[in-house]
Amino acid sequence: MTLSTLPTEVVELILISTAAGGFPAAIATFSQTCRALRDLIYGSSDQHLWREIFLTTFDDPRVSGGGPGWQVHEEHGKANPPTKDPAFDWGEEFRTRIWAASYIRRRTDTPPHGHFVYESSDLEELQLNSRVFDALISVIGTALPFPPTVVISFLPPTSTTDKSIPTFGAEYPTFPPLPRVKGGSCDAQSNGSRSKSEHSFNTRNMEWVRSTLARGYPPAVTARFSGTRWDGGVAGQLLDEDEFREMQLAGRLIACTGFIPIPSTRSPQSDALNFDQLGPSYMSEENQRKRARRLARMRVYNMRYLQRERHWGPFLPHIEKISDTVLAPPDDDELLRPILALFRMPHHHDHNHDEDDEDEEDELEEEEEGEAGGVVEDVHDDENADDPPSPRARPPPPALLRPDWAYLAAVRTVVESNLNESFAEEDLQGLVSLEGLRTGSAPWDATQYQLPVEDGSQSEKAKAKAKGGDDVEGWDWAGVTGAWKRCVCWMDYRDLILHNLSGEFDDPSLGEAVRVISMNLRAESYSPCTVPGYEHLPTIHVEGRTSGASASGQPRRIHGTVGVIADGSVRWSLFSSVDGADVDEWVSEGVQIGGAASAMGVLGMWTGAQHERMDPLGPCWAWKVG
Repeated sequence: MTLSTLPTEVVELILISTAAGGFPAAIATFSQTCRALRDLIYGSSDQHLWREIFLTTFDDPRVSGGGPGWQVHEEHGKANPPTKDPAFDWGEEFRTRIWAASYIRRRTDTPPHGHFVYESSDLEELQLNSRVFDALISVIGTALPFPPTVVISFLPPTSTTDKSIPTFGAEYPTFPPLPRVKGGSCDAQSNGSRSKSEHSFNTRNMEWVRSTLARGYPPAVTARFSGTRWDGGVAGQLLDEDEFREMQLAGRLIACTGFIPIPSTRSPQSDALNFDQLGPSYMSEENQRKRARRLARMRVYNMRYLQRERHWGPFLPHIEKISDTVLAPPDDDELLRPILALFRMPHHHDHNHDEDDEDEEDELEEEEEGEAGGVVEDVHDDENADDPPSPRARPPPPALLRPDWAYLAAVRTVVESNLNESFAEEDLQGLVSLEGLRTGSAPWDATQYQLPVEDGSQSEKAKAKAKGGDDVEGWDWAGVTGAWKRCVCWMDYRDLILHNLSGEFDDPSLGEAVRVISMNLRAESYSPCTVPGYEHLPTIHVEGRTSGASASGQPRRIHGTVGVIADGSVRWSLFSSVDGADVDEWVSEGVQIGGAASAMGVLGMWTGAQHERMDPLGPCWAWKVG
């Protein structure tokens, strides 16, 4: 008997078993043996064969459910099964993902001579890298959500009324646990028995990503995030279209996985003499991380990054064309001279110091008098005092905001480096696990998050009735309610100014203050989402407070919103008050990493709530613990 005489069903089972056995490339080789087999594999009128091949390696992208706000079967507590195929090309998607894995493995396999050589041109490499990163992002984005049976709160909250902020005990751990699924099928236990209360939480998608990136990203990409300078400027403003696209895609992945150094057997001491001259391919892993941290600091502590066009957050600038005149960004003197005057520090060292100090004091006095309205007048402002404010004065709305993934990757690098200096590696496992990217992987109780139904039979907990005309009924689809931790990092203000002037951040003694703050948050009300395509996810209005005592002995009040922005990412905008008062002092802007209610939490930045020119800034990372 030959292959050509086998029933079609048997041949298909052979192909499916080949993919399941870890040899997907053999399918293409098999198709080249004869025209009939090629037609069977690539010429079928439907996608049933490629669907089965795809599902041997990856999660089913049709499955929805799991995580706050997703529809579930009330009777069984299980996610809705797929009812029909979406517009998904099973064969093309499978082949693209397998090619992407092969591409990364070829680029990360160390050649005998110890360094990497590429045959493609720079432009080809950028385009190929972008295609690979798109595939990896697709795998992460289509991983199975956690089922609604997941309950991993550590301690029950104390009894509260519906309108009070839950009070959680200080016994909550600092970091989330590795996610576990309760009440489903089971795992093999160490003694060979199987538990009926817990089963494996790993998914095929995340296992595939973990395997594909076992040796990191292509070295040329890793080098861009661990070099001595940022390609295209510290904010990427000089990158061309292909370079910018690759930087954003790579940044999005690094925000998910953290910085992965190029594998090396070198010791840190062997790099000491040529730390700034060596390329990452020739450096120890420890020194690659040091360089990546220094480069990331240049980005996250860049005071020029704070712009109205970015909504003072980690977003790409949106600039509306109001006239043909393009306003130049402020130069160093315009931004930093008033701050330097406060420190009485000369900016231009080749001038007379006394004269500089006197000039800066005069300028500062004039500015203060002008702000007080007593001395400096602006004729144009008086003439147009009754005119409506210019659109340029308003920050872009959520429908125009998109994450700056290169900046968020730098945030992840800086905060993770700081956490690694203060905590053991095993403490961070639940926070940095790839499984923590899945929707609904953060600690939450499925009974608290139900999708509203039209007949009005939902419980009062699932309702949020309007207090005003703009409020709507909604539900906590982002998993806001609960106990949170937020790691905030900052530099001494003098160091922040000096390193913004030099742009180096290369002082080996440079340090950051790091504080992990406890927060209790709850969903207070809901308003309509204004982002097209996401009207079903209302904007959540958040209330809460820090649980630790502040300098005044009183907790800080927290309020803000959680909602969707232009690309479907979840934006967190939270204000915190002055100690013992209701006046906003600080604001943090962040983006959820992974799906809604992911255990990996929110990466972002903090700055002054009033957005003044002299405001400091720094990175922050928030995650849910109960």
